[in-house]
Amino acid sequence: MPYYRYRARNMEGRLCTGRMDVQTEQELFKRLEEEGMHCFSFRKEAAEPAAGRLSLGASMLAPLCRELSVMLAAGIPLTEALEVSGQMAGSRRLKQELFRLREEVCRGLSLSQAMEAGGGTFPLLLVYMVRAGEAGGGLDGILKRMAEYYERQRELNGRIRTAMSYPMILLAVTAFVCIFLVSEVLPQFTSLLEGQPLPWLTRIFLGMGDYLANHGSVLLLSVLVLTILTAGIFKISSVRLAADRVLLYIPIVGKLLKTIDAARFAQTFGIVYGSGAGILEALELAGQVMGNTYIQKAIESLEEEIQRGSLLSRSLQREDIFPPVFVSLTAAGEEAGSLEQAMEAAGIYYEKETERAVSQMAALLEPAMILFMSAVVGSMVLSVMTPVFQMYSSML
Repeated sequence: MPYYRYRARNMEGRLCTGRMDVQTEQELFKRLEEEGMHCFSFRKEAAEPAAGRLSLGASMLAPLCRELSVMLAAGIPLTEALEVSGQMAGSRRLKQELFRLREEVCRGLSLSQAMEAGGGTFPLLLVYMVRAGEAGGGLDGILKRMAEYYERQRELNGRIRTAMSYPMILLAVTAFVCIFLVSEVLPQFTSLLEGQPLPWLTRIFLGMGDYLANHGSVLLLSVLVLTILTAGIFKISSVRLAADRVLLYIPIVGKLLKTIDAARFAQTFGIVYGSGAGILEALELAGQVMGNTYIQKAIESLEEEIQRGSLLSRSLQREDIFPPVFVSLTAAGEEAGSLEQAMEAAGIYYEKETERAVSQMAALLEPAMILFMSAVVGSMVLSVMTPVFQMYSSML
């Protein structure tokens, strides 16, 4: 079912914003009137993704937008362009969606309407931008801009994954080596060390080995259950909101997260605002691509402040969700009347800052993980060799 985002005022004149799952505008007005509110602004949006049905990622959307842009610019009809893209699609899911779009367009729907009917398969940002391109008569240009946008998003996410993969591999190797040494290697020395006074470190590792041998399956099951419970708890909106807020104030990590979201916000706001949308619409769509729910809520409160006449830069400064330089760039853009260009410049700047910060963090994590792995393995070797040396010393 589609839904409507609305802005209304209650009987006391207070601004109320939200969303409502209704079929028609008349139903929206009726339900808001029943709740004592007068709607003065609304917009129909695509349905939320169905359960188990996620939006297409940037890796699929970037080449798709590029292909459609090139073919439309060459004068190829939209239905034929969708047919060609569907035949060339490497993903079965994307192929099905493109053929569905072609059928919907052949039945008389616009491309944006056909995307909306996909149940959330296509992101709301892309649906909105395609609708703007259809209204302005420049769909090929809009698709080209969206291709560039998704390519930058894909590159940014790829850099983050690449920089963090090596430390994660080291952590996994360290865990595997520890479990192997404790469960397989150390027990081999039990008979040799029997009857000898053992150092505390040796007793700890031997106890861990015995526990893994006798209760390893119980421990594994407990870890799985705890992981599932933790994931379930963090799906609770209030818990996730609190956790995301705490993350922003953790040294180094919080700064990195603010930098990443500043880059995403600037890129999304710039492309939406540059298409002719108002600040409120640009804020709403930019808030939906944020990876932090606390920042999403803060952006929603920005909309209310701007409704009351506040400048975007001042509202951002009060919320303290982005780095100070970002706020300064926004203020400069507002002062010069070139907010779109300021956001584009901020997006490029913070994209580079994200790459630099992630590389720096990875450079710090790699030697830290190597030292940690060396310390763990060295402690295990020391726990075995110390009593062995003691035994040989007593025999001499």
